Order: sequence, then structure tokens, then C-alpha cells
Amino acid sequence: MTTSDSAAPVPPLFSPAFVQNPYPTYHRHLAGPLVQPSAVRAGVNLIFQYQACATLMRDSRLSSASRVPAFFPVDHAERLAVADLERHLRRWLLVQDPPVHSRRRKAMNAGFTPAVMERLRPRVEAVVDRLLSKLARTEAPDLIRDLAYPLPVQVISDLLGVPRALQDRCVTLSNDLATWMGDPLRTTEAARRAQVAVLELVEIIASTIAARESGADDDLMALLLGMTREDASLTTEELHAQCVMLLFAGHETTRNLIGNGLYTLLRHPAALADVRADDAAVRGAVEEVLRYESPVQGYSRGVTEDIRYDDWTLPAGTSVAFVIGAAQRDPRQISDPDRFDIHRPHNRHLAFGGDAHTCLGSTLARLEGQLAIRETVRRFPALRLVDERPDWSPTFGFRGLRTLSVNL
Repeated sequence: MTTSDSAAPVPPLFSPAFVQNPYPTYHRHLAGPLVQPSAVRAGVNLIFQYQACATLMRDSRLSSASRVPAFFPVDHAERLAVADLERHLRRWLLVQDPPVHSRRRKAMNAGFTPAVMERLRPRVEAVVDRLLSKLARTEAPDLIRDLAYPLPVQVISDLLGVPRALQDRCVTLSNDLATWMGDPLRTTEAARRAQVAVLELVEIIASTIAARESGADDDLMALLLGMTREDASLTTEELHAQCVMLLFAGHETTRNLIGNGLYTLLRHPAALADVRADDAAVRGAVEEVLRYESPVQGYSRGVTEDIRYDDWTLPAGTSVAFVIGAAQRDPRQISDPDRFDIHRPHNRHLAFGGDAHTCLGSTLARLEGQLAIRETVRRFPALRLVDERPDWSPTFGFRGLRTLSVNL
């Protein structure tokens, strides 16, 4: 169940019950004030309404870089214990501000253009075919374990040149990082695990670069290495950080897009039938899944100077958290928002962001999502859920299923 139920108690924001079904809680907050203080972190302003999110996330007075401290413990000794993690995170393109972000983003965009993605299509199709052929021979198939997990990491790892033998390890390390990043409470223990994961991922990237054949010049890693030659300020550590960011983001969100999409379609037979029959419906289904069960539920920015919006002031030095999982169910903007409609016109979801930090790999994520979902539902016409109860991950920030058992 994903819609609100007036007879059932509404769980508090970020509670275990909320993470399993956030939408009744979102509706309650959507009916409240435009800006709401966080109950779990001081100085964080939560914004749930679609129009406020879509407008404010583009405000130049918001900073990605200044939000980094909010990820880490306040206690000095605890913070020192995860200093390597903080230094690494600060190097990510995702948390940089102009002009550095603008220059590096422009260079990295070249690796994710629609033309590049179309050239990549046969490679993605081959990975999907291989995974589904193996799935057909599996005694107890699980669409997360057997498809949604391995597909994105194989694709992004191939682009970066990471050896196949290390890809499963990359998934495990990515999960440790996601568990920390996606939790609003972000315990020191989780930060320590994330730091260990990041350091090992950097080692994998460094060894991949060291073993690279000098003649390879047609993949994403070649583009990134070219950036280091053209931009003297891009250090080796920053290059490694961009690779880790791409591995992490390319796996975590696309995995959830595929899993959430297949689960939701199996719960909506009419939409499933349309997807089986029409490629255009597949594209619409992916966009609606991004709205209806967004793989990313929210993200934050730091306020660098006072911002006046409507009748509210966001004070400098605080943070703003855009709860896009709620914004995409806002009835002020979206007609019948709790209805899953793959033919919904003008689906202006915010799942990939809406500012200069719009997801770099959104075109690749769409390609993987469309191919994985289309081929799965068409290859297995009798596909059905073993258990209607979803097994959602307990991590708030990245909404996805831990398991998705099916009969083929």
C-alpha cells in the first residue's frame, strides 16, 4: 500500500514504519506549513511542497558544498575518526559549487550525452540478456538480487574499466556508503563503515587505472583521465573521488529504479499489459516510477545568505532539505497523485533534481531502466509476485527494495 489511509495512524517522519510506507506521513506534512523544522537535526528546514522545491532548488544562494558538515558528527573526536571520509566526500562533483562545479560538470557531460548513450545501448542490452537468461534458470528468482543489483554496477564498472571480478565487491561497498548517506541520523558507526568502504573503493579505482592499457581511449575513464590533463587543479585524489561517485550513484539509484519499477508494474496489471505491448509505454512507465516511487527521496543544500520565499525566511547558516518524495505526491501540482498512471501527461518529476546538479547519469539510468523493465516483463509473460508485501530497505534517502521474489 502506498496511498494514505485515514483509518490508520500516521507514522512519524523517518520512523521505521514511515520508511516502509512514507506517503501517509508525506500527505500530513504537505497539508502543513511550507517550511517545517526537522525534529531530528537542528538547523534543517524541511520543504515538502512541489512548487517550493522546484523553485528554491534553483536558488544560487543555496550551496552544495556547505551542506557537507551536516553529514558528520559534531563531536570533535568522532569527527576526526572519519576525517578521511569527509575529505573524500568534499571532492565529489555532487557537492561542489560554481565555478569549479560548472567547469568540471561541463567536461563530464561529454561522457553522458544522448549520442554516447545510444552507442552504449547494445552493451546494456547484452548485459540484460545475459542476466535474464541466467534468471530463467534460477530456482528461486529474486529480481533485485538477480537483475536490479548486478545490472547497473556491471554497466558503470565496464565504462570505468573495473574488472568483472571486483564488481560484486563494489556493490557491497556501495551499500555501506548508501546506508550512511541515506540515513538522516547518520551514526558515527555507520560513518566509520562508510569510510572503510570509500577507502577500499579508491584502492579499486587506483588499481584499475594502474592496470589500464594506454591505448584504451573510448570509455568513460578515458574522458576522466583527459580531464586531469586539461585541468591542472584536478588532483589524482579528486579523479578517484569522481570515479567513486559515479560507481556509487550509477549503482544505487538505478538499482532502485529497476526494482521499484518492476514491483509497481506487477501491482498494476493494466499498466503492465501496456508496457508489454508498447515501447512508448515503457518510457512513460519509467518516468512515472521516478515520480511515484522515487529512488531518491530527498536531498539538502546549505543556505549561504538569508532567502525570503513567500512569507518565510530561510536563515543563512541553516540547511534546506527538499523532500522530493513528498513533492511528487503534492495534489497542488499533480492530479490524483496517489494514482500510478504511466500515460500521465507533462510528468515533471524531480527525481533527478532540478538545478545545476541535475543527475549526471540520468540518461544512462533511463536507458538501463527502460531496457531492464521492458525485457523482463516481455520475456516472462507469467511473471508474478511471490509475496505482495514489499521488503523496503530501512534507509530513508534511497528508496528501494531489498528483495523482490517472483515466479516466472
